[in-house]
Amino acid sequence: MQDKDCHGKSVEELVDGLRTHLEQGLTEQEAQERLRQHGPNELKEKPRPGFLALLWDQFNNYLVIILIIAALVSLALGEWV
Repeated sequence: MQDKDCHGKSVEELVDGLRTHLEQGLTEQEAQERLRQHGPNELKEKPRPGFLALLWDQFNNYLVIILIIAALVSLALGEWV
């Protein structure tokens, strides 16, 4: 079934499109064949970003950069708030 707009279809159209049985489901053989053909129904986990990547993401913002520059200028001038 290539059409992804399932919400607008009737139950009969969905059962026919998915080539299954409403009451009995898939046979064991059909389930194994679909598992072999399409793989398991699992999301792929993305690797977690490292510490430096997280740090870079925190400082990769114009407002944060402006605030850091302002803090450095204030520190250099000795203007404490």
